Parts: sequence; structure tokens; C-alpha cells
Amino acid sequence: MGIKRKSKLWSQVGAMALMGGLAACGGEMGEGGSEHGQPVDDQTALSSHAGEGEGESGAEGENESGGGGEFGIDPELARQDPVVYLSALEVIRAHYLAGIGALEDGGRSAAAEMFAHPISEIYVDLEEVVIALGAENFLDLMSDASAAPFDGRSDEEVGAAVTRVLNAINAAETFRPATEESEASVYAKVMAGLIHRAVLQYQFAAAEPRAVEAYLDGFGFERAASDIAGRQMPAIRMENAALADALEAALAALAEVYPTAVRPEAFDGDVDGLFAASDAITAVIKS
Repeated sequence: MGIKRKSKLWSQVGAMALMGGLAACGGEMGEGGSEHGQPVDDQTALSSHAGEGEGESGAEGENESGGGGEFGIDPELARQDPVVYLSALEVIRAHYLAGIGALEDGGRSAAAEMFAHPISEIYVDLEEVVIALGAENFLDLMSDASAAPFDGRSDEEVGAAVTRVLNAINAAETFRPATEESEASVYAKVMAGLIHRAVLQYQFAAAEPRAVEAYLDGFGFERAASDIAGRQMPAIRMENAALADALEAALAALAEVYPTAVRPEAFDGDVDGLFAASDAITAVIKS
């Protein structure tokens, strides 16, 4: 990314911060805790082995990041590995799906934060990869969606701005790096990472009463994984029925603990059971 382009990106992020888009989570959705309320950094979600190895059943895997920095990605890895590239895009999608959920529940400020976070956390590193692979740069669309909740637009107009971002993500995914691995297998791994992230966020939200955004992030990861399932599950099942079963079981369990974007008063989900469902996916992928 050139210096001028990076400066433009950070100036846009800074402008959104002044409007409140990157403020600590609060307002309609409740009081916030630490920055972004994340138990782990976003690099965990962008690993081609997300959910594997140390920490696949708990906190041991927290705070393990790759070469892309605390909230970034490794651009060279994303340029070569379709799982990393697609995971980055799907984590961005997850934030927008979470934001729409918050907006529908009256959380306009929380929605704006969800729309703004992936710009500084992911896209700042992914932008050069998107462009290099031939996809359209969608920074301006993300910036517009982040500003929409604060500039007088209606909920419907905010939704339209988000839809433009989601369409751009769909288009960018078609430019994923080439691989001999099947599309179904690649997306199954992306889903596995999102599911593992959703479980980690639920665990953290349940343990930290002030971690409002952790729950909302997890909600977004669950919704993004479910969105992929709607598009890819038939192909995954045709290729690997055991993997499809494991993915569907985990998604069903997550749907129970993430019914809406609103953080529940009590967390009565079976955290150990959620980790077991996530680990079951990993076991099938490794087999």
C-alpha cells in the first residue's frame, strides 16, 4: 500500500473515530469494556488452521497472532492462501452482519462501530491484496457505510450502504488465490475458523459482564458462517458428509446461544459443548 493511499485510509478512519464510529462500545447496546472486547486478535480468525492446535478447546490459544500485527493479516499469506484471503473477507462480512443486527435492535451507535472496525483491523492490510488480485477496492464503500448511521440517513439507507459493501465482498471473493483444493474444502475451513471464533467470543462474553462487543462480534461470526453454509453446504456434503454433519451441528449449537444481536442477561449456553462441536470440525478436517 502506498504512503498516500495509507494516509487516506487512516484519515478516513480518524474521521469516523471523531464521529464516534470507533468509540468504546456503549450507547444503545450497553457499556463497553476493553478495545473491541476481543479475547483474541483477528489474526486468529485469518489463519488457515483456525481452530487447530493449541487453544482449540479454550484460552490457551488466545492472543496468538501472526505476522500481520495485533489486528492485521499477513498480506503475502493472504495473496497466496485462499483460506486466509477468504477468511479476511468473511471476518469483514461478519462485522457488517453484526452491525445490521444491532441496527435492527435499535443499536445505531453499535452498528456504526461494527461497520468501522474492520477498516482499521483488517482492510488496512488487505487492501493491497484485493487490488493485486484484480478485485475492486471497496474502502470507500466501507467508509460510507461507517458514516451512514451518523449523517442523518434512515435505517433503510444505512442498510443499502451495507448491502453495497456486502456485494463488494462477494465480488472480491471471486478473485481468491488459485489452489488445487476444492472450493467446498476451502470454504469449509473458512467456516471452521468463523465457528471457532464465535465460540471464543461467547466464552469471553460469558466471563466478562462488560464485554458487550464480544457477544456482538460472536453473533456476526455465527451469521457469517451460516451465510457460507447457505451457499456451500450442499457441495461440502457431497464431498465430505462427515464434515458437513460436524459443521451443521456446530452451527445449530451456535444459533441457540446467538439468537439475536442483543447481549442476553444470562449466559446459560454450554461453553464446553460449543468447544467440543468446534473441535469435532477440526478432527474431521485433519482426518
